[in-house]
Amino acid sequence: MDNLLKTLLEMDDGVGLINMDMISGISWKYEEDKFESNQVPSHHGFLPASSFELFSPSPLHFPEMKNSIPLGTHFMQSSPQIWAIEEKGTSSRRLQELPKAKMSGKRRMKASEREKLRMRRLAHALHTLRSFLPPNYSQRGEVLQFCADHIYNITEVNKSASINCSDGQTGKKIKRCQTDGKYGKEEDFCVSPQLNNILQSAKNSTNLVKELPNLVGALANFTKPQGKITPGNLAASVDTLKVFSSVSNVSLNQSVMENFLSVVDLVIDENSMSAWESVKSEQKNSTSELLKSVEDFTRLLSPINQTFNIIKPNIQLKGIKVESGKNYNIHFNAIKVQNKSISNAVFVNQNELERLRKDSLVMSIALPTMNNLLSQPASNSKLNSLVMATTAEDSSIAIKMDFMLLDPTLNQSSAQCVHWNLRTGEWDSEGCTHELNGNNVTCNCNHLTSFSLLMSKRAELHETKTLNTINRIALGISQGSLIIGIIIEAIVWKNVTKNKTSLARHIAILNIALSLLILNASFIAREYLEPKILICTVVIFFVHFFLLALFFWMFTLALLLLYHLIFLLKDFSKSSMMLISFSLGYACPFVITASVFVHAYIKKHYIEVDKCWINARNSYLHYTFSMVPLVIVGINLLITLFAIVKMLRPAVGEKSSDNINEKNSVRKIVRCVVILTPLLGLTWILGFMFLDKPTHIALSYLFDILNGLQGFFILLFGIIMDSKVQEVLKQTLLSRTPSQKSLTGTSSTANSTTY
Repeated sequence: MDNLLKTLLEMDDGVGLINMDMISGISWKYEEDKFESNQVPSHHGFLPASSFELFSPSPLHFPEMKNSIPLGTHFMQSSPQIWAIEEKGTSSRRLQELPKAKMSGKRRMKASEREKLRMRRLAHALHTLRSFLPPNYSQRGEVLQFCADHIYNITEVNKSASINCSDGQTGKKIKRCQTDGKYGKEEDFCVSPQLNNILQSAKNSTNLVKELPNLVGALANFTKPQGKITPGNLAASVDTLKVFSSVSNVSLNQSVMENFLSVVDLVIDENSMSAWESVKSEQKNSTSELLKSVEDFTRLLSPINQTFNIIKPNIQLKGIKVESGKNYNIHFNAIKVQNKSISNAVFVNQNELERLRKDSLVMSIALPTMNNLLSQPASNSKLNSLVMATTAEDSSIAIKMDFMLLDPTLNQSSAQCVHWNLRTGEWDSEGCTHELNGNNVTCNCNHLTSFSLLMSKRAELHETKTLNTINRIALGISQGSLIIGIIIEAIVWKNVTKNKTSLARHIAILNIALSLLILNASFIAREYLEPKILICTVVIFFVHFFLLALFFWMFTLALLLLYHLIFLLKDFSKSSMMLISFSLGYACPFVITASVFVHAYIKKHYIEVDKCWINARNSYLHYTFSMVPLVIVGINLLITLFAIVKMLRPAVGEKSSDNINEKNSVRKIVRCVVILTPLLGLTWILGFMFLDKPTHIALSYLFDILNGLQGFFILLFGIIMDSKVQEVLKQTLLSRTPSQKSLTGTSSTANSTTY
């Protein structure tokens, strides 16, 4: 970049047409392999526009830097001789520019040569600048915003700039270019020489088992005087702990373990949280690696006593040697978490311990600050207890834990016992159940690892009795309406499906009604089923399948509408229409649901542990259950907007009156929205807007009412308001009444004749 700036200055060639304000004010516009200037000219001017337009890359904006040395100052420092020439020669040049009205041919030739030289240098400078643009950037007119200062130079927005460390440190210091075009705070990823030596010694050691105690002690001695650890030293410490924990088949005494835990204590201290933010942005799995390192390394402990404990401010380790006939019962008392004293307990029955070798270790580790480091769940739940890890030589033994709540105001009925899945880096409830124990929650899990407790707000809106009551009433009305609608469709079917367009529409509406009817029935039934029985799995499969079928049939109806809006006079074959409709409506949902079911059923996490519902905490189940309908509703919304736009276009030859036209437009929009909203599932937007987020009470009521009554709206707007359906129903009712009268009159005549 210094070469670029120097070239721009040398272009001046002693004439003084380029100054610092002009350089820092240039805005560049990119267009495949060409450059053009959007520069605001300085008081000195620049080059002729016709010459400059030969070159062209998109807006490179240099933001104003209030608290840093101006970019121009750096240019001065880069090329002091050039700057001096310009400043010194400015007055004399101005004098030379004033005098002569006419210029000789020789002088004009020299001026032309200088102009050409400047243009060549400018071309070289702009070619150099192109190396700072993204290689795949080719959109004309798009703004490229950059950050710039005198140390980190120029960097594109949302990327990081770095400089090397000094004083013998390894690593880099970085600044992130923010969306406002300004650099964020400097993040120190420099690693001190002493710590780097320990890390490299551990990585390159040919006999790490023998050197491990000394290396652990050296790391502990290094971290002791550290007041506030930097991101670089923190990341290096985690890497070093990871190397230490990779050792196996070694027995360590309690002194080595204390040194190891003292390093962990500093790493997870509250004062290290800001450094963790930087580290996690660069190494997303760093917290998982730390937790795994702690679990693995503590297994190497070989204590002398039957029971043992190591207490640090941010980590506590307690354990026993296995003895026959004794339970494992550990209490963590008065642990300070978020300015509150917390007490937790861990229990393993002696029958489970009999599966372990005598004198093997079972130990538990309390990590009160780890819940700030491990990622929070995507839903509106939050961790409401400290993290506890329990290890043994066999991790498949059952464990019971008693968790004291950090926030007792959260809804206890929403409690979930979860473990940290080291493979996925997420909280997972597989293998755990819970029970309420006064103000505490007891977790029962069938394996050992790191555990915590998830809970949601006490006033979780979808759990309230009022909303449940409203939902039940709305679903009852919806189910009754759907049954009536299906009966009406059966009555009028032959009369309203005589042309292919009407047939396609009524097939879609009928299947929407059937899918919604079965979905609602399955949804209500699953609430009365236990999660561990087979019928629960079958019902949840039906819920999943008919939910997707409902949305795919609504998508089919939307595509039919779009087809007729675009190809108004173009017909389609009946067989093609039937094939496409049923493929979209049932084949696609079945493929998705069946593949997900097989995979999840084999993994044994298709159903939640404590209730009969799909385990949406697994990401692929969540995406197929929520995101597929979300995408379909988004597409249907776009088609609805397109239909409104097409409807508002005046017909050929139609004369428009402003008042009448405005009223008609409003009437058409309202009619279109009212009819299409229930048929295309647009009411579900309210639910997807607040997916995995807390919902305002008014919106929850609105969603439950509109969505619960979708079946009623389908009956009203999709079936009864159809003019053809109304006509057929009238004819059917009227035709029956006269025929009965005629039959009665004929019967009377026959009787009178007989008599």
